[in-house]
Amino acid sequence: MMPRPNDSHERLADGGRPASGSARAFGAVFAFVFAVVGAIPWIRGGDPPAWPFVVSGAFLVAALLTPELLAPLSAARAKLSPFGPIVVSGACLIARSLAHCFYPAPPPHRYEFRRICCVIWWNILLLTVGLLLAAGAGEAYLRLNAPYFENSFSMRFLPAVGYAFEPNTETRFTNRLDYWTTERTNSLGFLDREPPDPGRAATGCSVMAIGDSFVVAREVPIEDKFHVQLEETANLEYPALNVTTSAFGLAGLAQTQQLPLYDEYAPRLRPNLVALVFTHNDFRNNSPVLMAMEQGRDPEYLPFASARNDADGTIRLSPPSKESRFWATQETPIWLRILRYANRESSFVRWAKAKLGLYLVDKAKLVASARQIERRPGYESFLDGWNPSDVDFMTGFDPLTEFFIQPELPPTFQEALLFTAFALDEFQRRAERDGAALVILATHMMGPAGSPLSERLAAMAGERGIPVINQYDYIERVGGNVEDAHFRHDWHWSPQGHQWAAEALMEWLRENSQVCADE
Repeated sequence: MMPRPNDSHERLADGGRPASGSARAFGAVFAFVFAVVGAIPWIRGGDPPAWPFVVSGAFLVAALLTPELLAPLSAARAKLSPFGPIVVSGACLIARSLAHCFYPAPPPHRYEFRRICCVIWWNILLLTVGLLLAAGAGEAYLRLNAPYFENSFSMRFLPAVGYAFEPNTETRFTNRLDYWTTERTNSLGFLDREPPDPGRAATGCSVMAIGDSFVVAREVPIEDKFHVQLEETANLEYPALNVTTSAFGLAGLAQTQQLPLYDEYAPRLRPNLVALVFTHNDFRNNSPVLMAMEQGRDPEYLPFASARNDADGTIRLSPPSKESRFWATQETPIWLRILRYANRESSFVRWAKAKLGLYLVDKAKLVASARQIERRPGYESFLDGWNPSDVDFMTGFDPLTEFFIQPELPPTFQEALLFTAFALDEFQRRAERDGAALVILATHMMGPAGSPLSERLAAMAGERGIPVINQYDYIERVGGNVEDAHFRHDWHWSPQGHQWAAEALMEWLRENSQVCADE
């Protein structure tokens, strides 16, 4: 499947992304460039100005000591590289004019070059003013056409599950670019219809979908969600089956953290089919210590269920902790605070950031959090085989997930795979105990069959006899464009993505109709 022209998104599941230069290399190059700019007047026999060497020294110091400060500039440079020839040509023209402004040319040409210099500076001023006006107009347009500006929802803590929505409350979700949804949670606190009556679920075919934000699906109205479409299609084709569907999702959490959802709600629904929605970051999110590092938390106090490895190698499930402890890390740099504020308050800045594919991540805090975890008793081997300082958190869509594309994994990432396998074993054990079929729906983010992430999942599920439905392959098989499965500025399923998920599940259900057969 060919990507759309100018699409800034990257799909890690397809086997990686093009490598971009490091921030340190970026700083070194510009240190050299400004040093050359300062040396040119000296070579010509004049007195060199001080400012190029000051700028060169600043780039060099930043490149050697704090390259993360240059990461946003390096990322922007990578995204704007197609415009390089235009920029270079313009820069050469401006540099030549400036050189003749400050270092006079031979008398016959002196005033001509001064005039060119003034014209260029006047155009730069007009360009700056024009860009500011365009940004202001864009901000006004986005605000005036937005139904609302901020997300709004209420949460509660459930001892067995962790944090979930408050029941029967209104929620509003938007990324200010693609969607604005307003829905009410049901009596269980999920963005779904009211759960089916236990009597109807017991006499019909009950389908229970479990997953993360793809199942929460706060980006689309409830009637567009894949499990709702599955129920409608199944009852049109097989009305005698009396199919009912329910969805239970917790944003950002993987299969180990989703096990309590089955334990809490499956006894009421008595499902015939349990559909686990598996996406690209689930391998990583099944590791509580990797999630703790990203969130800056103490891994012993996590607000969700998590797998733990005992000294004898036994894996157990630890309950959520209502008490959250965050590490006291260093102060966020002022430039990052400014950018985050602009991203939080400005729809236009958020739009521009999405178009450029930039990510506002404080790498220093992530590295500091990793070091804090390493010093905690029982986590001394957390960083064996990898160094978070070498991970490009600033420009990668999901850099920790990239580890699972590699054939050889550091111990911490191997443990994440063990925890994923543990979760699949536990889901399978529960499903067999309750007489339910178990299937995995791999989202388009996992890539086609044979790609690294899909291959890992297929091997793990195949060892357990759990069927995997690959949404990416289904979309290509029906002639769809995989890029249409998600929003333009958001990787979650669009209404079209939900439709394809429902169709893929329905196709599997047709081929395995025995899961709904009346015993």
